[in-house]
Amino acid sequence: MKEKVTKLYKRKDYFVMQEIIALLPVLLIAILMNIAAGTYFNIEKGNINFSWKKFISGIIKGIIIGGMFIGTAYCFDATDLSSIGIKPIFIMLSAISLYVGKAIISLGKILGVSIKK
Repeated sequence: MKEKVTKLYKRKDYFVMQEIIALLPVLLIAILMNIAAGTYFNIEKGNINFSWKKFISGIIKGIIIGGMFIGTAYCFDATDLSSIGIKPIFIMLSAISLYVGKAIISLGKILGVSIKK
């Protein structure tokens, strides 16, 4: 029985999913930074009233998007798309980069930095 358990933990997909799970707190912080910066900008700089409905909606969207990135990473790993160069860690890091980038843009708006596209 002990050999079966040891083999299970040595499987490649176990370590990949452990890596993805270890990055969940980072993704959560990136999502919360984006929500906080967007909320602050809209209330203070945009002179818009705070709406609990929009706030909760933003949190739910963040949770759904985070879950979708995790699910996509799992599906890519389970179907071994790593053979064509797509790895689950890349997808997770992309999600983190997306939310940190959005938070940086909102921070720039708060500080009055003009952003050229």
